[in-house]
Amino acid sequence: MSRRAWSGLACASTLAFVILTIPVWMGHNWPGEWAVVEWALAARTPFWTRVMQTVTFFGSSAVGLGLCVGCGAALLAYYARRDGRLTAKALLRAATPTLVLLSSAPVNFGLRSLVGRVRPGVTYIPHHLPELSHPFQRWSYPAGHTMTALIVYGLLAYYVVRVRPAVRWWVWALLALGLAGMGLSRVYLGVHWPTDIVGGLLAGGAWLSGWVALWIRDGSFACVRED
Repeated sequence: MSRRAWSGLACASTLAFVILTIPVWMGHNWPGEWAVVEWALAARTPFWTRVMQTVTFFGSSAVGLGLCVGCGAALLAYYARRDGRLTAKALLRAATPTLVLLSSAPVNFGLRSLVGRVRPGVTYIPHHLPELSHPFQRWSYPAGHTMTALIVYGLLAYYVVRVRPAVRWWVWALLALGLAGMGLSRVYLGVHWPTDIVGGLLAGGAWLSGWVALWIRDGSFACVRED
């Protein structure tokens, strides 16, 4: 995709996010949201609760940061082997995954404080999330785990597709499946409304697409090139 295409995707995601957010910011739920939450709560079993806890773990900021740092280390090794030395440009490219993720955190925190939407009023959350013990974390929109997951795994998918374009459809399909599972796990565990999930995906998509559009050079986003 060209820089123009990535810029268009960032703008479209931002516009969709704004449209979705306006009713939420005004204090209204979208139709059917509580019914979805009730359905998810009614579907709980000990087995599926353990599954959803595992899935949601992979959307945590700690896991995301570890993956971004690991990706940066792999890029450093690649540049060192390819060029025989490490330049300032190579160091910046290797730091890009971590910069993209860390810069998204204040955006998510700011949006959640601005919108001020509280989490669903469920009586039982079947796991102990450390963040739920902090007053700030009572705000739920947009979903932080989902936004983090799209940025981190979307970025990793981009790198894989750049290196192995033949598997791109499998990579994008796996990414979509993983993000759907992440969103479902957050609703199942009672910590998010469905539109929190959609908002997190749109915000993450806008943020990642914006970074790609900003950094893209001759079809490469701070990334390995096909040699």
